[in-house]
Amino acid sequence: MIRRSPLLLRLRDLALALPLAYAALALHAHYGRAGALPTSAGYLAVIAASLLLGLRAGLLTVAALSLGAMLRAPHPGPSELALFALLGAALAWLVADVGERRRSEKRRRADLIEQRLRAETEQRALLDHLPKMVWIAEPDGSIRYHNRFWYEYTGLSGREDWRAIVHPDDLQRGLSAWKQAMERAEPLNVELRFRRGADDAYRWHVVKGVPIADETGRVRCWYGASTDIEDQKRALETLAAANERISRFLAVLSHELRNPLAGIASACALMNRADADQTQRRQALATIARQGQHLRRMVDDLLDISRVTQGKVELRRGPVELVRLLAEVLQDNRAAAGHAGVRLEPLPALPPCWVDGDRARLRQVFDNLVSNAIKAGGAGQRVRVELARDGNEAVVWVIDQGQGFDDDQRRRIFEPFVQSAGWQSRGLGLGLSIVQSIVELHRGRVSAHSDGPGKGARFAVRLPLALAPPAPHEADGPLRRATRSASVLIVEDEADIAESLRTLLALEGYDVAVAEDADAALSASRARPFDVVLCDLELHESQPGQRSGYLVASALQELVRPPYLIAYSGYGQAADREQSALAGFQAHLVKPATLEEIVAAIEEGLQQRRRPVDARQGAPLAAG
Repeated sequence: MIRRSPLLLRLRDLALALPLAYAALALHAHYGRAGALPTSAGYLAVIAASLLLGLRAGLLTVAALSLGAMLRAPHPGPSELALFALLGAALAWLVADVGERRRSEKRRRADLIEQRLRAETEQRALLDHLPKMVWIAEPDGSIRYHNRFWYEYTGLSGREDWRAIVHPDDLQRGLSAWKQAMERAEPLNVELRFRRGADDAYRWHVVKGVPIADETGRVRCWYGASTDIEDQKRALETLAAANERISRFLAVLSHELRNPLAGIASACALMNRADADQTQRRQALATIARQGQHLRRMVDDLLDISRVTQGKVELRRGPVELVRLLAEVLQDNRAAAGHAGVRLEPLPALPPCWVDGDRARLRQVFDNLVSNAIKAGGAGQRVRVELARDGNEAVVWVIDQGQGFDDDQRRRIFEPFVQSAGWQSRGLGLGLSIVQSIVELHRGRVSAHSDGPGKGARFAVRLPLALAPPAPHEADGPLRRATRSASVLIVEDEADIAESLRTLLALEGYDVAVAEDADAALSASRARPFDVVLCDLELHESQPGQRSGYLVASALQELVRPPYLIAYSGYGQAADREQSALAGFQAHLVKPATLEEIVAAIEEGLQQRRRPVDARQGAPLAAG
């Protein structure tokens, strides 16, 4: 459609007005006086102009006739004609301008309506694709619009009220918050549980809404959205529970560390008394050894749980005979059972039962379960261990008559840092979590059963059976001790540790020297050769220029006949062992190693030094 400019339209109207004005004058001259024009002729003129030229021309004709009737001169002259032409043109211009304004306003309104409809369509499309429930409400609170996700989530068809999906316990609170927001014209923010249509499960949502006001400040509508926060709330609850367990664990850790330390301190005080006899001194030494072993076990548990959480537990797999292993575990715990007044039943005679696994780790599993069973029991109660085959699995049951546990405790019993009266009231609360992790690394399962508090507990460990028993082989014999004139250098900055090691190794017959830092170690090694160097990895730098244990190892390897290097450190992770091996250490002991472990590592080193040089170019020994 071709649209003409306003100027052209006005020129057209002017051209129409001139002949109409002239016609009115001519009619007036014909009848001789103003106002004498017959009514029928006027009607015909208006109708003809309207039919031929449109409504605007008809209106101009009426105007022209009226002006002609006002003319008093019988024969209009040029001035009158010019006046009428000017008036007709002005009138035509005015009418055309008003019409054009109306058409322009109509087009503008049509464009605005089209833009608004397009914007609403785009807005609805956007809102329908948002992964949250969006709503628009009237000022009185009635819902005008829900997006598509609302209907998909709730399963409602559109006729039901939103109150139908709110949890009954939350409905009144939600209505009160909504009413208050509307009365105060302030944003809405409330957490409610909505029923999900897919499974009828109630899930937490945060409902937020904002009032939209017009220029006068009157609320025109409300825009809002409801967001599912169920997963976030569960995560926060889990985090809070974990923090609470850790806090309890730290309190228990403090208690469990202080107990053996108190026993050690008391034993040391007893040994320092001049009036203590030999029996009392031996008892004090036994206390120190026992409590020291207890401390070591707790430290090992802490390290194990760290390895478990980081996925760094390594298994040294091999054939393991369970009957013999369980008999050893029972024997190790017999003294503790006797002290607690618990009867630890012997394992019945059983045929060999082989599994593929890490013997030390599996022993740790069953030792933990038997130890827990003894702690859970009381005087006069029994603890027994059963072994059976179930298909392709070996099943070990550890059964006690202790306090048992309820279903809630059973669900959380293998979580780290979890403790409860009876079944794990002492210790760090890490043992069962470590047990589960080790068993699962062996592709097995562990489960806990109890008929309720006071009715005992049963723990079952299922492990895959080995495909075939291993071939008979001779066990490795003890290391042959080298001559006791071998020289050992201890590099240790903790004076107590260094002096106790020096004394123990000297009593074993070794020629022992001590260096408290890196410089002293290098000076001593240059002054005389040593067969073995037992070196701490973390040496304190009291002066600038002193070097750590790694640099000590590197420097000692530059000697003409380097010693056998043993790392002796509190760091015992796989990465620590790899790093010490790269630094040149041929063995790695973790503090606190027993005297037997230290002597075994020294003897292994002495034997390697006696072998030909090319036979010693293998992988370094990882002891401990």
